[in-house]
Amino acid sequence: MSAVLPTARPRRSRPRGVLAPVALLVIVILIAFALVPGLIAPDSPVALNMADRLKPPSFAHLFGTDEGGRDIFSRVVFGTRYSLGVAIAIVFASALFGVVYGAVSGMARGSADNVMMRIVDLFFGFPALVLALAVAASIGRGLGSVALSLTIIWWPGYARLVRGEVLRLRERPHVEAARALGVSNLTILRRHILPFVAQEVNVRVTTDIGYALVAVTALSFLGLGANSPTPEWGLLIRDSRPYFGSAWWYLVFPGTMIMLTATAFSLIGDSLAARRGG
Repeated sequence: MSAVLPTARPRRSRPRGVLAPVALLVIVILIAFALVPGLIAPDSPVALNMADRLKPPSFAHLFGTDEGGRDIFSRVVFGTRYSLGVAIAIVFASALFGVVYGAVSGMARGSADNVMMRIVDLFFGFPALVLALAVAASIGRGLGSVALSLTIIWWPGYARLVRGEVLRLRERPHVEAARALGVSNLTILRRHILPFVAQEVNVRVTTDIGYALVAVTALSFLGLGANSPTPEWGLLIRDSRPYFGSAWWYLVFPGTMIMLTATAFSLIGDSLAARRGG
């Protein structure tokens, strides 16, 4: 008679649990770069020093120097304020407008909801990057035009997310009870629906910051963002193209910063999503 052995549960690997603190540390460092770059960067990000032109990484210049002899580490540190700052502004502005728009659409009934969502569908009907390029090009070069163009294409995602959550929550018993007591729609939305939507929005905001950073640097790389000598990460990569064969560090270090930043925010977003799911 064969013995029945208990089935061992497979151990779950938790790479996200291990990587989340590392990602949080990266974000804290980036915040320090953005808030107090002068205390971290060893040199001016814009002052020219042709004697140190295209020097490789060393103790004097951790990330090497560019074609103007400027310290790339200093430019990366100061560039955090431009690249990451604009990305955060885009996501928060998009989330603010999208949440309000989606909440109003979800609480509305009939034709008002239909019209509002057809407007959202109109934005989704265009390729996002093409629309952003068209808007940025029509406004003119600069980080302001990049921020506006990306906000225009980013908010519909939040509107659709929040509308779906509002439609789901408005039929919950506690909402029906509040409505039966004569509570106004605005109060129901503010006290009984939006607090339950906030967690979903927080997860998306955290994840979207990394995506927005990549989009900002992409538009700067295409020539629609910052103007030289602004130490913006996408512009650094654009300026490094002629020197890739002779000065690899010029491209590699700004590109690595973009990758690390986007990955860190994505990991934090995944961690928040995992906690939300229990």
